[in-house]
Amino acid sequence: MRLTLALVFPLALIACTEVVSEREGTFNYRGETLRAVTREYSTNGNTFTKRVIYDGNRPVSCSATDDADCRAALSYEKLDRND
Repeated sequence: MRLTLALVFPLALIACTEVVSEREGTFNYRGETLRAVTREYSTNGNTFTKRVIYDGNRPVSCSATDDADCRAALSYEKLDRND
C-alpha cells in the first residue's frame, strides 16, 4: 500500500507541476554530509518548495525549511530499511 501511494502521488503531481528552480546543497545527519536538492515547484499559479536528501542512492523527501522534519524522515527511512 505504501509503495503504491509513493508511486501514484508523485506521478499525479508531475502531471500538473513544473519545477521553477533547483538548488544543490548538503544536509548533515549524524556526522554524515548528505547531498540535498531543494526544488521550487509551480502548480496552477501556486508555488511550493520541497527538499530531497540522498542517503546513498535513496532519495528522502522532506520539508525545505524544517531540518527536524528531514532528520525524522531520514531516521524513519533508515529504520524501515532494516526491516
